[in-house]
Parts: sequence; C-alpha cells; structure tokens
Amino acid sequence: MKTVGSYHRTEIELDPQKAWLRGKALDAMLGTVLPPYPRGVWRLTHAQMMQMDFQRQLQQAAKANPL
Repeated sequence: MKTVGSYHRTEIELDPQKAWLRGKALDAMLGTVLPPYPRGVWRLTHAQMMQMDFQRQLQQAAKANPL
C-alpha cells in the first residue's frame, strides 16, 4: 500500500459488495481479450503444453495492446 499524490489509494476494498462489483467490472473488461480455450483431452509433453500457453499469451497481449 502506498500514497500517490494527495489521495490515499489502497488496492484492498473492505466492503464486500463494492469489491464484488469492482471484480465484476474488471472481468467484463478482460473478457474480450481472452481467446476461447480449446476443449478436449490432449496427450502432449510438458514443453508442448508450455508452448501452447505461450502462444495464447501472445494472442492475449496482441489484443490487449494493439499497435
């Protein structure tokens, strides 16, 4: 927790209702960035799974930070 400028900011919301609404708003903002997760069962090595996750992260970053 830190103070920035003259306004005391905190990342922790103590009111459960406000925290829920804040989380709901954040989820709505990020929902458009996430590509659909492929369903099913795979037999892959750990390295292949890591590569798949890395590719998904690149797609998410490209959508979140367009040039």
